[in-house]
Amino acid sequence: MRYGSVIFDMDGVLLNSLVDDERWKYDAVKQALSEQGLEAGEVPRRDLRRFLGDFGRQECINVCDEYGLEPDRVWELVAETTNLARIEKVKEGEFEIYDDARGFLEALHPRDLGLGVISNAPEAAVKTTMQFFEMEHYFSYYRGVESFEDLKKRKPHPKHLKIAQAELKKSPFLYIGDEPSDIKAAESAGMSSALVERNTVEEEINPDFRVQNLKVLGRELGVL
Repeated sequence: MRYGSVIFDMDGVLLNSLVDDERWKYDAVKQALSEQGLEAGEVPRRDLRRFLGDFGRQECINVCDEYGLEPDRVWELVAETTNLARIEKVKEGEFEIYDDARGFLEALHPRDLGLGVISNAPEAAVKTTMQFFEMEHYFSYYRGVESFEDLKKRKPHPKHLKIAQAELKKSPFLYIGDEPSDIKAAESAGMSSALVERNTVEEEINPDFRVQNLKVLGRELGVL
């Protein structure tokens, strides 16, 4: 094993929350917007993603301005509502940890490695996932986006990965994600990257590893 620390993205890498084209998440955003007095039924999906903060803090501010809403209040409400929807899906058994992810973690855990999670999901969503699936013992450090202000540091910004590096300490580092923003953040943080292709990625990126699942990655790293 050539790495001292392995850091994971959460959704789409560890957790199969991408079911049904993530309709659960967008429905939750619409619910949050409705609570702010906005008729959200016809809001385009791209704008729903902007409310989520998928394109960064400034785009969240911009879309709130366009719809006449208060950005920090809306983002906090969206984060809360989507996390409640996530909890419901988890309890109903619709979200699970990927089998290959569990096997990979079991192979890594006995080794003297630093293991962590850095997600663009809200902090509460990360904690919900760790606790419900009893995954806390695997990881020395995990975090999501803690606040509306923290949104400016979400991936592809490398800040959260650099914090994880400081916490885990053991170099070299590998970050595993499923989106271009994950690979860009890893590159900016000066660490190796692995792209798990559970979804179609159209953007041109150059990860150090490109695999179909974590079982394949484990074999390439010599731990499975």
